[in-house]
Amino acid sequence: MGERLNCAGAWQFPQGGVEIEAPIEDSVYREIEEELGIMRKDLRIVAKLQATNTYDFIEPPLYAVNRWRGQTQTFWLVDFLGSDSDITVTTPHPEFRAWQWCPIESILEKVEPIRRAGYVAPLEEIK
Repeated sequence: MGERLNCAGAWQFPQGGVEIEAPIEDSVYREIEEELGIMRKDLRIVAKLQATNTYDFIEPPLYAVNRWRGQTQTFWLVDFLGSDSDITVTTPHPEFRAWQWCPIESILEKVEPIRRAGYVAPLEEIK
């Protein structure tokens, strides 16, 4: 999980947008690399989960104003094949200030409260 750069205590999974012209799997790899510095060679997609989470933005980011009112998240189970030293949040455009491994059982306690409800179904699916 990553702790948001400008919001101490706000933990979440890496996430991000999908490039329409590319396979969705490419977006999964790209977002993990952008947020945690992990190279594609150190990752393996295991499964796209059935669970999704749809929500409206509380305050739309600038790129979404007059275009989108929210988003739908898909969740992916990804194996990390590298070592902890391959993970860094000091990427060119950092979004996280810290990262940590979390047991599945503690994720809902750790995650930012606004994200909690959206994480229930995917976590149940992988237990």
